[in-house]
Amino acid sequence: MKLECCPCCKGRAYFADMPVNDMLLWQVICEECGMATAYDEDKLFCRDRWNLRQERSNLKTWVTALGALAPFLAIVFFLAGTLTGASLTR
Repeated sequence: MKLECCPCCKGRAYFADMPVNDMLLWQVICEECGMATAYDEDKLFCRDRWNLRQERSNLKTWVTALGALAPFLAIVFFLAGTLTGASLTR
């Protein structure tokens, strides 16, 4: 099963298993920084959870950047409207 690189440090990831009673629990761990998923009975679920982290990380980056730009854009549009004489009231 293919594991994507770590979203934090781009290190190589591997599966770790832990026997508990009659079950085998799985976890994906980064060899470089140690970031890991929670233990789960389903190895495929652990893989999917790990591989989707980068996509979620990229989405959070864009949402944060757009959120940070919103006040700046509001000020720019306000100043542009003031300079051009635009008004919200008649």
